Amino acid sequence: MWCWCSSILRVCTDSGFRGNVEGKSQPGIFVLGANHLTASVSLRDRLLFDEAGVGEFAEKLLREEGVSEVAVLSTCNRSEVYGVAAEPSAARLLIEKLWAAHRGVSEDEIRNHGYFHVQTEAVRHLFRVIGSLDSLVLGEMQILGQVKDSYQRASQNHWTDFYLNHVFQAGWHTGKRIHAETAIHEGAVSISYAAVELARKVLGELRGRSVGVVGTGEMGELAAQHFHKAGVKNFLFFNRSLGSAERMAASFGGEAHLLTDLSEKISRCDIVVSATGAPGIVISRELVQNSLRHRHGRPLFLVDIAAPRDIESEVGEVDNTFLFTIDDLKNAVSGNLDLRRQEARKAEAIVDEEAAKVEAWARGLDIVPVLRALREKYQALAEKEVEKWASGQPPELRPHLESLGRGLLNKFLHDPTTRLKLMGEQGDGLRASYYADMLFALAQEEKQHGA
Repeated sequence: MWCWCSSILRVCTDSGFRGNVEGKSQPGIFVLGANHLTASVSLRDRLLFDEAGVGEFAEKLLREEGVSEVAVLSTCNRSEVYGVAAEPSAARLLIEKLWAAHRGVSEDEIRNHGYFHVQTEAVRHLFRVIGSLDSLVLGEMQILGQVKDSYQRASQNHWTDFYLNHVFQAGWHTGKRIHAETAIHEGAVSISYAAVELARKVLGELRGRSVGVVGTGEMGELAAQHFHKAGVKNFLFFNRSLGSAERMAASFGGEAHLLTDLSEKISRCDIVVSATGAPGIVISRELVQNSLRHRHGRPLFLVDIAAPRDIESEVGEVDNTFLFTIDDLKNAVSGNLDLRRQEARKAEAIVDEEAAKVEAWARGLDIVPVLRALREKYQALAEKEVEKWASGQPPELRPHLESLGRGLLNKFLHDPTTRLKLMGEQGDGLRASYYADMLFALAQEEKQHGA
């Protein structure tokens, strides 16, 4: 038995040709979710899925009637359920019910503080998420890895099929285009990362530098993260409680010291980031002047990101020191944000273009069962003719006859297949199905096989 299936037929479902002729719609994609724009931090925390919870929720959802594919994205800034369903609006009610029960929230909270998109708008939403256009920080790259992890988990557990697989693959392509064709990811847009960029501009290569982090709260930890990513391995952490400094030292490498050790140890630092939140000055002009005596002419770079300020303003007047305040960093960040907003317009155009391609692909799915029926009918006829002519002939002739039959079949079906597919992509799949049935008697053929 031959197998001449074309690539378009590889995405066929079991919905059948007859259902399509009768006007039944193909399944549609949807997304139901809540994010930093629609829900408070406390509600987002309550909607959040952990690793085990994602699996339990997805498996339960797929056991329900009507939902055929699902992928769950859950981060601190968003929780979203992507899926494919015969009736997306009915799937919404089902998911809200299951989600509410699973996480102990009310269905009204999900509905009132979330969003629901279907078809092209659902695709656009995913592409905007992948392109970091919907992120808390415009252009941040972390979300791409999070979406990829979510899709990989869904794919490996067979929660997705050809529809979501195609859409997510198109999403990766969209993300690559945004990254290659825009500058939306360039320039620091967080205070702590701006400190790293400024230090690099002033001091050059940061590898091999020593960084002192004064204060081990959220801002100090973020600064350590960014300097660590920039290649810094030598840290000195200063804090009122030694335990917190030791925790940071264990995470990033380096030494833990009490705040009272600062005057003795600061001379070992090339860069100092101060973020204590203390009510008074932590680093004075006198302290810096004394430290410079032990630095043998090496400059000292200081960044004050505390509120109120940690570092005495007169420190900036000391020779061979570079002092930047949180206001300096905010100005740098503001300029970079303006640039990213300009680049976002280019990225939105890419999203619209790629979403339109997926929309055309999805419309074309209506015609897939017709193309399958058309090919199956004429493949069977070709096989019968080859079998008839091969009977009684030398065995070595059969491959040549099969090749001839395959070539004629592909040539005869090329034009009708191309035109039917085009009509489907243009949203005229029902009319195409009708014409195909009238011309090729496909519905009658199906009745004979089904009898």
